[in-house]
Amino acid sequence: MSPGGQKKLALAGALYVAGFLVSAAVGSLGYFHFGRPDRTCASCHEMTGAHAAWSGSVHSTLHCRECHGGSLTLDAHALRAHVNRVVRHFTRTPDEVIRLKEDDVLRLQASCQRCHPQSAADWKASGHASTYARFFLDETHNRKERMAADCLRCHGMFFDGDIEDLVSTVSTAGPWSLKNPAKAGEPAIPCLACHQVHAPASDGRSALLYVRREKASFPLAVLPAVPLMHGNSTVRLSPDPRQRLCVQCHAPEASRQVGTSDDRTPIGVHEGLSCLDCHRGHSNSARASCASCHPGSSHCGIDVEKMDTTFLSATSRHNVHRVSCEDCHGGVRPAKR
Repeated sequence: MSPGGQKKLALAGALYVAGFLVSAAVGSLGYFHFGRPDRTCASCHEMTGAHAAWSGSVHSTLHCRECHGGSLTLDAHALRAHVNRVVRHFTRTPDEVIRLKEDDVLRLQASCQRCHPQSAADWKASGHASTYARFFLDETHNRKERMAADCLRCHGMFFDGDIEDLVSTVSTAGPWSLKNPAKAGEPAIPCLACHQVHAPASDGRSALLYVRREKASFPLAVLPAVPLMHGNSTVRLSPDPRQRLCVQCHAPEASRQVGTSDDRTPIGVHEGLSCLDCHRGHSNSARASCASCHPGSSHCGIDVEKMDTTFLSATSRHNVHRVSCEDCHGGVRPAKR
């Protein structure tokens, strides 16, 4: 065979091998993208635990790619994630747990919003959608209280770093700025702060608490019910397990006196009610709460929505969480009419 023929044969062979490898690669990617999770994702030993949790979860009818993307999801973030996944596969220790980084959490949140548009809209209208800039660049608050690592327990559960990695200075003197300006508009309390994609379907409630220190989500049943005091008296708490979730962040001071720090546990006429008896889950709105329990008029003949409380006006000195009959009646409980 002539030298020219040999070159053509070698080139044809190389093209054949390249075509075979490309076809095999595309075919493998397509199989992993569209195949059943028990034959694709779960075939990697790192994924067996996550797959088992997903199989018994409220999202078991969804394919993994619906939330996490698939092998044919080829934007820059996905390509980086694919490479990191391969690297971790060959470099991690057998007992190392794979955890989501904050970028992963925020991307996953976009999937939550596609399937739960109303809940997402309610959340966006609530205080829980506040950004890092809103929490950590509040000069009024920062001059009163020095920022600490514990701030991230509620206001940045998934932040990849410590408080000094987030804010330029933590002193009360300021000035304050975010070390990474791109974080200014990011939500500090995303969906996964109180939810988990792989939550068991048998749980009955979708709410959980992500604990930054443990880097894990915990169901309501294991969250502690914080005993609260009003002076020397024990406050009667709602048996609603969701109340335990709220008080983990809306917590009292170490004295456990109700109403201290950011605690909003109801006492007075509303003692024993759950936060969710009045506040809607995602929007936190309480505008329709009175009508759900009260008739047009209260037992003293006054429309409760027209009473001088913070429900009517934020400037009222009668906080609806702590208001009692005596507050508006000269220290005397009025007789029923």
